[in-house]
Amino acid sequence: MASLDDILTTQKNGVVALGAIQKTLNANIATYTTPVATATTFVIAGTGRLARISILVAGSTTGFVHNSATPSGATSSNALVACPNTIGVYEANVVFNSGLVIVPGTGQSVSITYTLG
Repeated sequence: MASLDDILTTQKNGVVALGAIQKTLNANIATYTTPVATATTFVIAGTGRLARISILVAGSTTGFVHNSATPSGATSSNALVACPNTIGVYEANVVFNSGLVIVPGTGQSVSITYTLG
């Protein structure tokens, strides 16, 4: 029968192994979070996946995150997700192929999390 020390050592080794797996995954799939945007903000040109949006200040109107390589290119036709004027974190999980531009609603503070590739 295994001793308590053996069981705890096995448990510790399992936790260490899971930590190593997580580090490997993070190295292969980098995740980025933007600073808080309160005005139209160009994030990046390229392709990737918009993971989530965080609304820190609700504001009075809905904002949008656009699939655009330039701030001037952000139009209603390339809006990826709406940024509701309710504080919270919202899963998006949508692909972008041009870039990301945040256009907060009136009085909103928005941050996004995304991956590249």
